[in-house]
Amino acid sequence: MTLPSTYLSQVEAWFNPAMRGTTPARSPALFLRESRAARDALVTTFAQAATPLDRSRAEVQFLAAAAADLAIAGQLATGAEDAMRAQDDVWALIQTGLKEPEVLLRPSLRPARYRGADKDLLAVVYHVLNAIEEATIETVSDAITGALTMNFAVLREAVKLAGTDVRQLLHDLGVDEAAAIVGEAIMKLLALVGEDNLQHIEDVASETFEKLQEKTAVSTYVRDFLNVEGIYKEGRALIQAYEGPDKGLARLTPKILALEGSFHGRNKLAATLIRLLALVKLIPALKQPPWGPLVTASGYVLIVGYELYSAHDHVDSDRFPFFDRVAGVHTLLTSHLNPDD
Repeated sequence: MTLPSTYLSQVEAWFNPAMRGTTPARSPALFLRESRAARDALVTTFAQAATPLDRSRAEVQFLAAAAADLAIAGQLATGAEDAMRAQDDVWALIQTGLKEPEVLLRPSLRPARYRGADKDLLAVVYHVLNAIEEATIETVSDAITGALTMNFAVLREAVKLAGTDVRQLLHDLGVDEAAAIVGEAIMKLLALVGEDNLQHIEDVASETFEKLQEKTAVSTYVRDFLNVEGIYKEGRALIQAYEGPDKGLARLTPKILALEGSFHGRNKLAATLIRLLALVKLIPALKQPPWGPLVTASGYVLIVGYELYSAHDHVDSDRFPFFDRVAGVHTLLTSHLNPDD
């Protein structure tokens, strides 16, 4: 979908160095109004998406728009414009996510030289599963590292918050412009994960924060959660038992390869959101207990929950039907190759 041009103009006013300080349109209140309108448009687009690709594009735009909120709030409240200006990769990623989300959904992996349809498919399954697992471990580790700089009691409280509680927190903080823009980022993340899924998100984040404090432990947890090894073994058995024409395997290979790109784009933006949360934690209103830290902590909760369930959706979209947005690796293999289906 094309986001409202007025919203994109606002983003450009804050991001484009050539426009900084040269336009009266660069107003926090005006940006917040346009950002809320963009959220409404994305909610409608996601709900009406006709294909998984349409849903994926909307998800990327949700993540990019939330990142734009955090980046602008960080600039506004901390005077960190010069520091953020140096992070051209952040600006470029956000702009691409907003305007050309399909670019972030392209695979970064390339198929190997042809060695046979079965061998090529198995190799792609292996590389895609491992790429998703490794990216998830890194991003969840970074989120936990950032979250654990906060008071652990605050994190425990944040994972108990229902959507209505988060809204009340944001309402209470709304008098502060920067905090209100951070609040809008949280509202986009709430819309992205789906408020009906909040209990699942809170449960998995609670388990993560309670049990995992070191990267090695995160690795173990994520591997157990995703079960990549089990999916690969089952997939290998299905490929070896397949008796159909080679073209059936060949057609499946690019579909599975596309899942790496689908997750890679989401993951890049999730990782960027974590970086930006570290910046907005410096906003004075978000340092004020009890409500301020809870808002930041809620951001970590939502990102960790989204990252884990999105990763699992890409490797196996059957286990958690409440978060079924793409046909994952396991789903594609069993639906195309299982002789019992």
